[in-house]
Amino acid sequence: MSERIVLVTQRSDRVPGRPEVRDALEASWAACLWESGWVPFPAVNVPGAAAAQFEALRPRLVILTGGNDAPGTGEDRVPMRDETESVLMSLAARTGTPLLGVCRGAQMLALAAGMRLVRVESHVRVRHGLVGPLVDGWRGPAEVASFHHWGIEEGSVPRGWDVLARSEDGGVEAFASADRPSLGILWHPEREPRHLPAVLEYLEARYP
Repeated sequence: MSERIVLVTQRSDRVPGRPEVRDALEASWAACLWESGWVPFPAVNVPGAAAAQFEALRPRLVILTGGNDAPGTGEDRVPMRDETESVLMSLAARTGTPLLGVCRGAQMLALAAGMRLVRVESHVRVRHGLVGPLVDGWRGPAEVASFHHWGIEEGSVPRGWDVLARSEDGGVEAFASADRPSLGILWHPEREPRHLPAVLEYLEARYP
């Protein structure tokens, strides 16, 4: 089995008209990760089972994806997913496994680090530019696909975390830990052909 295994969290969707809740992962995630040299495994939204997946697979990367509302930000409450991602963040921190949070995943990473979330305007179904150190140090385009109602409160970024990118309106769009391999981005790199590989390359270069 390849050593470049990545464990990827999934959104939790209620099926209209049926008593079903399904784990779901947008297909571009698997395709982009595979093309970037990674072997993706979806993490189930059962905390104990996801922890067992982590222990069995020993991934070299954990990705917390988008979809659903982060705790305290909306009506799309998904407590099992919240707990699953909290468990995976703890396991990644304990083992030194790199962690990438995307959109909701970045919000989960921010909350775990003690940051506060605030509502933002004009960041849903739009493309906007980026500025900051991340843009200077990666190959990816500086215009990204944005789909989030909540961002990071500027004054809540704690010591030990670096703001790496901002949107054109000054909002925090990417942040990373100086102490452990953790990167959060609020846009969707899986929706653009070259964005996810560029983010992964940046993550590996920052935390070799």
